This record gives sequence, C-alpha cells and structure tokens, in this order.
Amino acid sequence: MRNQSPSGRSLAVCAPRDDHRLENMDGAPAAAPERVKEAERQIAHVPLVLNRRNFSWLTERISEVVEQPAPRWWWVAFTITASTATFGLFCIGYQISTGVGTWGNQIPVGWAWDITNFVFWIGIGHAGTLISAILYLLRQKWRTSINRSAEAMTLFAVICAAIFPGIHVGRFWMAWYMAPIPNNWGIWQNFRSALMWDVFAVSTYFTVSVLFWYTGLVPDLATLRDRATTKIRKFLFGFFALGWRGANRHWRHYEMAYLLLAGLSTPLVLSVHSVVSFDFATTVIPTWHSTIFPRSLGASPWCSLCCCRHARSSNCRT
Repeated sequence: MRNQSPSGRSLAVCAPRDDHRLENMDGAPAAAPERVKEAERQIAHVPLVLNRRNFSWLTERISEVVEQPAPRWWWVAFTITASTATFGLFCIGYQISTGVGTWGNQIPVGWAWDITNFVFWIGIGHAGTLISAILYLLRQKWRTSINRSAEAMTLFAVICAAIFPGIHVGRFWMAWYMAPIPNNWGIWQNFRSALMWDVFAVSTYFTVSVLFWYTGLVPDLATLRDRATTKIRKFLFGFFALGWRGANRHWRHYEMAYLLLAGLSTPLVLSVHSVVSFDFATTVIPTWHSTIFPRSLGASPWCSLCCCRHARSSNCRT
C-alpha cells in the first residue's frame, strides 16, 4: 500500500505477507528467530574448561603443582621407582663385568636384548613426538591436555634408548670414541657402520625434541617467574624464561618457532626410525637382510599414535 507524505510524495509501506516471512531493508528474506537460535546452537562449541572458570583459576591450579610441596603419595611412588632403577643399575654393572653375552649378544646373534630395547624406546619416543607435533600441525585443541607429558615421554625414552648402544659396544668407557671428535689415538669413526648412523640420528632427534619441549615451556616459565617468592626461584625461572613478557612480538616469534620445530619433528620421526631399522636390515644374516624394515619400523609410531588416540576417546566416552 502507499501513503501520501506532506510533501506530496508517496511512501511505500511494507505490509506483512501471507506466508509471514520477514524481509530486510534491501528486500531479502530474513531468517526467523527460531531458525537463528537453531543455527547458533549447532555451531556452538563445547568449552574446553567447564563451570565458567577464568584464567586466574587455571593459573592457580596449574602453578600450585610446582609451588606446593610434593604429596605423600608422590614420595611413595618415587621410592618404589627409585628402588627399581637401583636394581637396574646393579644389573647393568653385572652385565659390564661379565660381558655382553649376558644379554644373549654373541655370534651369530648381532643384536639381542640391548638392540631390541633400543628400538623399543626409540619407538616410544617417536609416538610422543607424533602426539604433540602432528596434533599441533592439525590444530587439535585437545592436544593441550597431553602435550607436556608426550614431549617429556619423548625425552626420557630417547635417554633410555641411548643407554643400550653405549653398553652394546662391550667397553662402554670407550663409547665416546663414537663421537666425531679428535682423540689422542688418532682413531676416526667408521661411518659405514650402522652404529654410527644411530649415533647421529638419535642425537639429532634428541636435540630437536629438547628444543621443541623447551620452546613450549617458555610462557609457563615466565608465569612461574612472576609468581616466584624466593630469589633463587626468580633467578632460575627468569633465566630460562628468556625475558618473556607476553608481548605481541613475543607471541608471534613463539608461534613461528614452535610451528617450525613441529614441522621439523614430524619428518624426522620417519627418517630416524628408518635409520634405526638399518641395524637389522644391513646385516648379512638371511631373512634379516631385507628392505622391509625401514617401512615396518616407520609405521610403528603411527600405530602407537592411533592406540593413544583410541584410548583417550574411550576414556572420554566412559
């Protein structure tokens, strides 16, 4: 319908249509309020932290793990694990004094309990890297609940793995000759040996893993520095926080460095595990001299990642 304005011009007035649809100012049909609410409900995400907790509450709960004394159950668990580790040191001392034949390492067995455990721990360490690095590249938010434990698992697994090649050589006090550094006897390393390949592969992987783990800790170390109450804590946390202040420039550099290290760690997993598999594949013993080992050992971290992901989803459902 049209109304007459005081100036003599006619004004168009929009009357409601029979189908009760609303229109915008430009004439386009507008969504009904019920449809808007339904769309908002569908795109709404479940919050990572329930009960409307703020960042201050999160900081208090996480920081008190470091700031408060360890509970009694922690000391009980530490005593049990320390006793087990002490027994392990006794076993290693017995093996060194007796010989590598204690582990079943003798001709024609070129690998036994030591090299098998070496490959096992390398696989565990690679699973931790895949959990943390690949989930970061895929922008999975639930990664933040397990990335610290996964990265720490990688470091300790690589340290455990590095023990066995050193003892495997028989005279472990001369294992430092595997490092490519000058020595008084003028001995140079045999780079055609798979053992030397392991040294370079594992040391490279350990270095990248330490940088990846430490880079993620920098903002947390800065928070602990600001909350420290003693001079020693302030100095230590301040030293390792590298002057972090939470500025925009700091976060930009942090995200770029973390992304580069995550991208470097992912292909490094496959390359290191392939090099480790050469301990078996380069032997002359029949049925072991095969090219299937780099592919099979390279697939094992992915199997560990799938198992960890399935275990986590099962816990969430229960």
